[in-house]
Amino acid sequence: MFFYSLNEVENMPIIRKVVDFGKTSRGVILPKTWLEYYEKESGREIREVAIEVNKELKILPYIRRKEKALGVMEG
Repeated sequence: MFFYSLNEVENMPIIRKVVDFGKTSRGVILPKTWLEYYEKESGREIREVAIEVNKELKILPYIRRKEKALGVMEG
């Protein structure tokens, strides 16, 4: 059995399989617990992610700012 400190878990990579979507696309499924964590932290549903590309991929939750009554994004 393995035990990890909290700091090790926060910095530990999560290995995910690359899966085929149709004939021309491939993707990675995000862990449900990861999405639930960020939804709880932000109080909003995560519907999009931002992906940084620089020799490695970083996937970050993308949380839109709340919209005003007229549909204008808050600045």
